[in-house]
Order: sequence, then structure tokens, then C-alpha cells
Amino acid sequence: MKDILKRLLVILVGISISASIWHINRNIFGNTIDTCLILSTMVFLITYIPFEAYFSLRKIWYDRWSKLDVENVRREKIKIPIDEKSKDGNHKQLIANIVQTSDRSRVKQKKAVIIINHGYSDTKETLEYIYLPLAIQGYVILAYDARGTGDSKKVGRRNQLKKRINDYQKITQWIKQHNKFQTYNIISLGFSIGAIISLSASFGDPTIEKIIAISCISRYKKNVKRFNPIVLLSYIIRGIPLFPDQDTVRKLSPYLIFKEQKENLEAKNYEKLSERVYLIHTENDKIIKFRNFKENSSILHLPKENQLIFKKGGHTMKKNEVALVAGIIRFLED
Repeated sequence: MKDILKRLLVILVGISISASIWHINRNIFGNTIDTCLILSTMVFLITYIPFEAYFSLRKIWYDRWSKLDVENVRREKIKIPIDEKSKDGNHKQLIANIVQTSDRSRVKQKKAVIIINHGYSDTKETLEYIYLPLAIQGYVILAYDARGTGDSKKVGRRNQLKKRINDYQKITQWIKQHNKFQTYNIISLGFSIGAIISLSASFGDPTIEKIIAISCISRYKKNVKRFNPIVLLSYIIRGIPLFPDQDTVRKLSPYLIFKEQKENLEAKNYEKLSERVYLIHTENDKIIKFRNFKENSSILHLPKENQLIFKKGGHTMKKNEVALVAGIIRFLED
């Protein structure tokens, strides 16, 4: 449905521009109908074709995993209330899926809930190729739509990144208070912006058993002020805050959070927090440069066992999916 709406919007824009060209050539310059028709058609095609090519290539690149339907995995839609209230006075609710295997013995054996924090433009279904194998292993998956995305679109705007941290903390509270999951360990897994949420909200919380961060930044401010015009334009279009205040920088910069904890804790306590972290990155990531991984892993003093580095794959780990899932399972099983 979204793809259809995008194409309709581009078609309307193309028709509007070509109609303007027709008007200028026919009514102002007095050109023939044939000339106006040719020029208007060319302008429409020049407007539409690049967008159609982009939509098609993007679908091939990002949506290479079709929706998976696994027989022995159950999905349950839930609603998690947060502090904010809607216009009718009721608490706003994040929409999430609880995904788990039908094999109760595996679930009881793992006794762990994995919270999935998706990327900026993603939804709770985007990372299914990662978390469905984990569900089959016996982990209970809580995959939620962040505010402004998917089924939680009306909760707020997706660029309210600080509020996403608050939302995440409400989710962890919900798990700890839930009758089924009170005694379960909590694991946090995040990709890109979601990785920031996982690290920023979980690192100082010793009740979080393990944290897995894929393609994560180190310092927020350094990464949003980009000289690459294409990346910068994509940030502007998607509404990513380009001029963050100091509080935003502090809360959305895992490196600064690590540094603060390191300065305030005894070495052994800091080491205990750090050893829960698993960082994953590709060396050719053009969105979140590899230096971010180096900075984070360095200040955490991460051993090789807590790192997974790919030579290629870009920001989305393209063609590394099998090795990515295998690495995550190995880290969780250790």
C-alpha cells in the first residue's frame, strides 16, 4: 500500500510539472499541440523514471527477505502503555509482537526475552530474518514498532529519539512486571538507531543480561553533521535532528555513556557491564563509519569474542545474514 501511495504521489507531481510545461509552451510561446505533447511527455518521464528506478532498486536491495511464515512459531500482538496521553485522555500504547516457538520446553530452557529495537525507517517486522531463528532456539522475542513507525505511528514522531529511550524503558518495566516473564532474563538487540537505544538505555542497567548492537554510532553529533550531501539530504528528508542540544548528544552517544560509567565505577564493575556487550559492524559501512565501532570497542575494552566484523555488507549487512545470526547465537550461548 505504501509503495502504491509513493508512486501515485510521484505521478501527481510529474503530471503537475508536465501540465505547467504544456501551459508555458502552448499559451505563452504558442507552440503546436504536437510540440507541447512531446515536451510534456518527456518532462513527465524524466520526473517519474528516476523515482521508479529508485523504488525498484531499493526494494531489491532492502526487501530481499520475503515475509517468513514458520509453522512452529507463534505470534501474539500486544499493546504496551507509555506515560504520554492521547487526546481522549488515555495512555498512548506501543504496538508489539511477542514471537516464540510452540515448543514450551525450549522456551523454559532459555528463559529469556529479547527486545528488538529496529532502525530509523524500519518496523517491527524488518528484522524477522534475525529474530525468527532466535525464536526457534527458544528465546521469547518482543519486537515493537517504535513511535512514529508501523502500528505505533500515532504515538509520536519517529525523530523523537530521546522519547524512544523512555519508551524502551517502559518496555523493560512491562517485561519485569509481566506474570509470564518476571523471572526471565532480558536481552536487548538493536540495529542502527535501534542499537543506540539498546546501548544508551541498557548499558547502565545491570538487570539487562546481554546487549547486541548492530551498526551503531559512537558519538551522535559527529555522525549527523556530514559533508556527504547525499547522506545529509537523506537525514533532512527523514527528519533526523541535525542540530541536537547537549542533552540529546549525551543521551544518544553510546561512547559518552561508556565514558561516564567508566569514570564513575570501579574497574571491575565497569568490566562487568562491558562484557555483556556484543558489537557488530562492517568495514565498508557508508552510513555509520567503521571508526564508530573502533571507538566503542576500544573504550569498552571488548575482547575478540564480543566483536563481529565483516569486510563488506554495508550498513544493512547485505549477504552477511547467515553469519550474522550465527554470531549472535554463539554470543548468546556463551
